[in-house]
Amino acid sequence: MNKNGFTMIEILVVLAITALLSGLAIVYTHAGQDQISLSIEESKIAELILEAKDLSVATYAANVKTCAYGVHFNYASSTYSLFEYNTAQPVSGGGREICPSLASTTAAGAVSAGSMKIYANGSWNVHVAQGVVLHDGGAASDTIQDILFYPPDPYTLVNISNNTFLGSFTTPAAPTAYIYLSTADGSAVRTIGVNSAGQVSL
Repeated sequence: MNKNGFTMIEILVVLAITALLSGLAIVYTHAGQDQISLSIEESKIAELILEAKDLSVATYAANVKTCAYGVHFNYASSTYSLFEYNTAQPVSGGGREICPSLASTTAAGAVSAGSMKIYANGSWNVHVAQGVVLHDGGAASDTIQDILFYPPDPYTLVNISNNTFLGSFTTPAAPTAYIYLSTADGSAVRTIGVNSAGQVSL
């Protein structure tokens, strides 16, 4: 009489193959999720930069105290913030407060954390998505620490040296500075470029 059934070896082989396929599926899913998160974060940062630019134009037209708007990037904590740039000085006898000139804003050492005020809680110290890292790209000469849009045009200013807003950045042949993003494992990298005209490229 024949008995049909599985041997212990056959069962172990099936279990081993199942475990292998499950492990590959989990790894692939995480990698795919991180790449999707990277694309979403890239779009969100680009939109926030454009929002700062729009706010700067609207601020100038509205005749309010805030001098400009910008975005700050904290590479140590992988966070970014939309900020109001407010260094206006009161006018004696009333009237609109006076914002500093473009020349004084781009003077050496002009970047000050005290000048960067919270625009809104939801846009302050926003952490990049899980599985995504905000980093300096290993190229301090073109990595944006801060970007500021100064009305009325607005002028596009970037801080790549931790203390100075530059109106003319990198080389004349490639006047673009960058924000670098990558997946946590470094398998995918994205850059957001901003040129001296304030145009954003992905």
